[in-house]
Amino acid sequence: MNRFFVAGLALMFGCTTATAAAAPTQPEIPETIYQWVQSSERMNYFFNKNELYYATDEAGQIDASTLLVPVVKTYDDIQIDDVRTKRRWRMEGDDELPDLAGEANYLTFDLARGVVVVNAVDLLDSQLSPLEHSEPNREVIIEELSEMSRERIFYRAILDYEQEHREEIMAQTQEAASRK
Repeated sequence: MNRFFVAGLALMFGCTTATAAAAPTQPEIPETIYQWVQSSERMNYFFNKNELYYATDEAGQIDASTLLVPVVKTYDDIQIDDVRTKRRWRMEGDDELPDLAGEANYLTFDLARGVVVVNAVDLLDSQLSPLEHSEPNREVIIEELSEMSRERIFYRAILDYEQEHREEIMAQTQEAASRK
């Protein structure tokens, strides 16, 4: 009976390593730039803490009620297949996405209203290079999302980070505005 157990473990290990070898390459997300928030069955959620800014007007005045945040979501192989399948259903084709690995979203938070706008989405390859660009300008009211919604948890984590790092974000914004 022990031989069967050991043989079963060996077979299970062999299947696992063969599957892992066939999985797509996950992009390297530098921890010095991106803050990891959560992982789901299909995605890992990060935001760029070095490119987190408050909005500025033409005169360079800072609007601390508007937060600009680039985010990255890396996909697992099931999510990649799902994106490709949906593209085929919509007759968009997926031949230009051979190395699909995730997406970058460019978000604008209206802090006073509790609203986030998804301004742009770039589908990314495993080197984090854009494959395709879209501008959905989709508005999301955070409080209307379910408490367990992955998006709500992600947006709340960004807002919590903003609360804890206001001075740092203000300094980043001032530095970026002075370079314009």
